[in-house]
Amino acid sequence: MKRAICVLIVLAILCSVLPAAAYAAGDSAISPAFLRYLQAKFPNGKYWNHDPAQPNDPDGWTDKPCTHHGTGVCDFNKGSCGCNVFDGCIQCFGFAAKLAYDCTGTMLHTWKKADSIDALKAGDVVRINNDQHSIFITSVKGDDIVYADCNIASDCQIRWDTKITRKWLQDRLTYVQVAPVNTAAPQQPYLTYKENCKFGEKVELSWTPLANADAYQIRISLNGAYLRTETVTDQSSYAFTPDQFGLYTFEVTAKNRYGASEPAVCSVLVDPHECQIKQFTDVKNFLDWSHAGIEYVVVNGLFKGTSETTFSPEATMTRGMIATVLWRMRQCPEPKTGNPYSDVAEDAWYTDAVRWAYENQIMDGVGNGRFDPDGVLTREQIVTVLYRFDRCSDEAPPDPAVLQDFADANDVADWSKEAVCWAVKNQVIQGSAVGDTQYLLPKNGATRAQVATILMRFLGGSAVQ
Repeated sequence: MKRAICVLIVLAILCSVLPAAAYAAGDSAISPAFLRYLQAKFPNGKYWNHDPAQPNDPDGWTDKPCTHHGTGVCDFNKGSCGCNVFDGCIQCFGFAAKLAYDCTGTMLHTWKKADSIDALKAGDVVRINNDQHSIFITSVKGDDIVYADCNIASDCQIRWDTKITRKWLQDRLTYVQVAPVNTAAPQQPYLTYKENCKFGEKVELSWTPLANADAYQIRISLNGAYLRTETVTDQSSYAFTPDQFGLYTFEVTAKNRYGASEPAVCSVLVDPHECQIKQFTDVKNFLDWSHAGIEYVVVNGLFKGTSETTFSPEATMTRGMIATVLWRMRQCPEPKTGNPYSDVAEDAWYTDAVRWAYENQIMDGVGNGRFDPDGVLTREQIVTVLYRFDRCSDEAPPDPAVLQDFADANDVADWSKEAVCWAVKNQVIQGSAVGDTQYLLPKNGATRAQVATILMRFLGGSAVQ
């Protein structure tokens, strides 16, 4: 007997919750991020209208009702009314059609109709009060229904988040226009972001939320190395404060129950300092090996740009250039001797530097009374010039064994070997790697970027902080 009573009680409880359970099975809502996007696009309390002097704007709104309200006359087809039109409809029906299109990408007039709210879901449009009014459903949860309306008091005023019950809606129902179910994976998000950030700033990404995306996955890498993956569900932005500087790469993937989009990829450079050579469009960012040296020589007045916006980092360093750089390093002293070279004009930009380099035995000519100011300097010639400039001849010659790790050590000329050994020992020059093999490339011409880096190492400098 007691068992039978217990069974009856359980059945009674089950019967009492079955309708709620049935409703729960059909619960649905527009994603919070997309709903906020729509609410920001069409602010609560504004009017889904346009200035009568302007064209129809179904994506716009005004602060006041349009001109026909209060008169009972709406001549929007002639363009003299401020009432917006979408899919051939105005006021609440037009607004509902516009929201429906934003959510599904389809026109309301193509949707199927239903005579019942049993299968009502978010995104549906409902006609009520004997086909006199339209509402756009944004949430269905159990017996509670939330909708958007744009015709409060018949003047196209927008109102969000009005809550009603199923019974209230059923009693006023005319028909439901049933939103098509999108079973496709989301489209690729479009990202908005700032490409460069100062270290300590927040890195911020944002995107227009997608109507059929339930979540967004953000995969983060730093300088090519994976860091972590995070997921956001109710927002269309992501922000964090990096604890390291470098090149951050973000891959943002939209997801829903049917699949995932192609990732939208962007990179944000987080600088360790305020770069002082931003004017040079041909200089790579600070992660490149050349950036620190170029910034160092420019900030310290050793190099100038080849124009106001270019540095020409890949241009080969000439003999006239290096003489001028070394002369500037000595604060541009006035040379005491005359010009010994026939190919150095008296008014050239490098003349005083060449005369100074000659009288201080830092640079020699190339023979026959010529200096060859436009001639290319090789890597071994540059370190020889720096060796003389540093007056290292008073030190004990460096051990040639420092070159043993370089595959082309035998290519170093006998006249430059002591200077090259000194440069390697003091890390003024470093090798170039090809696979696992290191090369000195002593006969190669040195670029402006390479010489800038060599000079920074030579002077014991570093990237500007």
